[in-house]
Amino acid sequence: MASPRRNALVAAAALLALLLSTGCSDGQTAATTPQKTSGAATTAARPSTAEELTLLHDAEQELRRRCMAAAGFRYWAESAKPMPESREFPYVVDDPAWARQYGYGSTLNARIGRLRAKDPNQVYLRGLSQERRRAAITALNGTRTDSQQLTSRLPGGMVMGHSATGCRAEAWQKLYGDLPGWYAASTLVANLKAHRYERVLADPEFGRAVTKWSTCMRASGHAYRDPSQSRAEFLRDAKTGDLPAETRVAAQEARCALSSGLSAVAVRLDRRHDQALRQEHRAAVDRVERLRTDALPRARDVLAP
Repeated sequence: MASPRRNALVAAAALLALLLSTGCSDGQTAATTPQKTSGAATTAARPSTAEELTLLHDAEQELRRRCMAAAGFRYWAESAKPMPESREFPYVVDDPAWARQYGYGSTLNARIGRLRAKDPNQVYLRGLSQERRRAAITALNGTRTDSQQLTSRLPGGMVMGHSATGCRAEAWQKLYGDLPGWYAASTLVANLKAHRYERVLADPEFGRAVTKWSTCMRASGHAYRDPSQSRAEFLRDAKTGDLPAETRVAAQEARCALSSGLSAVAVRLDRRHDQALRQEHRAAVDRVERLRTDALPRARDVLAP
């Protein structure tokens, strides 16, 4: 029988996978996702740089804006990282300086919520009549019919879908050319992160490292079985809003993550499982990277003065 700690950690990873999802079917729809490959026959595609990803993001946003304008609506580009100081710690907080300032990120989460409430696209939609609002949403997201459906089969069999019409799909088409292939491969690859987290959390080596971390935390007066429990106490439970306590516990968590070796184990396992998943789904990974590389000249043209 799985331990309560492992169940809690795997459940957290499953929740993250759900949050990453943008839509799914019952798994019966035929998908166009590339199949797994051993990767022995061809050379792996070059990973995109951070600068290239930013360029592609900005070009896609501009294409959406133009498409929405042509449909008679306004659209404001979404920032790829609206709050640069926000950090992701999927396994354990292991940056003492960040933890001393932000704790587990409760204040940042609140700020993100306020930013979303003030998002110009949301404000604009709220200001439209109900009929115009529906029309604007349809213009952006398209309509989903059997003949105009993009699909992607994820690891485990879940099938995600998106309309092949609307300004999102039009932007993908103009940037990447192969719309069904782009959606199938990029959606699968984007969801590999959640599966990587789940594998790391379920890895026995990670469990042993968590036990050492828990012992360190207990010695400092904090009886937590794993990092998900300490995080939940301040992000979901009664102590939410007590920033001094949150930063104090988070800073101790980070110190224990470093001294117990949990941080190093998490980094090593994350890299190992990332490489394994990318190899298992190399056809999709390579398709995404090659489509991105091919899209770079088009992205520069879109953003040219």
